[in-house]
Amino acid sequence: MDNSRIKYGFIENKTCPYCQSKLKAGADFIVCSNCGTPHHKECWEENGGCTTYGCVNNPQTEKKVSIPSQDIGNETVVSIRQSLVKLPVTHLVECPNCKSGVEEGSTYCKFCGYNIKENKFDEAKTEFEKEYKKRYRDKIGITRKRFWVTVGSFVVILASVGILFYLTVTKLNEYFASDEYKIKNTVNNWKGAWEDENLEKYKSFLTEDYEYYGKDGKKIDYKEKLKRIDYTFKNYKDIKIKFSDFKIISDSSTSGNDRKVQVNEDYQSDKFQEKGLKTLRLFRGAETNGDWKIYREIFE
Repeated sequence: MDNSRIKYGFIENKTCPYCQSKLKAGADFIVCSNCGTPHHKECWEENGGCTTYGCVNNPQTEKKVSIPSQDIGNETVVSIRQSLVKLPVTHLVECPNCKSGVEEGSTYCKFCGYNIKENKFDEAKTEFEKEYKKRYRDKIGITRKRFWVTVGSFVVILASVGILFYLTVTKLNEYFASDEYKIKNTVNNWKGAWEDENLEKYKSFLTEDYEYYGKDGKKIDYKEKLKRIDYTFKNYKDIKIKFSDFKIISDSSTSGNDRKVQVNEDYQSDKFQEKGLKTLRLFRGAETNGDWKIYREIFE
């Protein structure tokens, strides 16, 4: 019989339980007359019947043999065995839907799947399928929620990192542009020129009205200081200077362009060593091209 000429909506998207593949439109199939499970025709024949566990049409289901209750009289063992294996007479009835002949007592038409006893097609969507689709939709919903939660978390992390990076860069820019950083950088670079024994670089950090006051309280001007430093560079080797406890002092003598710095100095060379408190006064103005420069140095 050509199944393609009959519309069987109830098997749409059904899967053959034997080969686990879908029953495609136009394929030959057989519906179990007892449980209504559809199979590919070749799968049904290869299995020798239905694959549903416990179904009377499943070849693995234990068959019960009815023993005649009447007196067997003079029947022989051979005649009894022949009566037990004797095939029953099959009576066919017409399927109300496809008009095919099906075995009497069948629940379903094996050709079209029509429910003969209830005189209707079973609903295409079984409770199992409804529950399966509901769980599938729930799973998809949970997966989507997790996806959007993950995306949201990722966006929040990126935004937090971006804000933190912006704030860090802003703070660094503010610090590098601050007078505190510029003053400290000037003092450290001056110390570096001193250790490198670079006279030209050393004097670039001093103003021309520079004054130096040593432990004896005597004043030395700019030219005398450079002369002594030049002598030191020519005669002293391995000059090492360590500054600690760097402080920018604000008092009545300081202003926006005139600042006071104090550091603990530890001076060492191959010929001389001393420690003490050094006070530096720095000035910034048009005369210095806006750079901070040392105009007074006091060593105690």
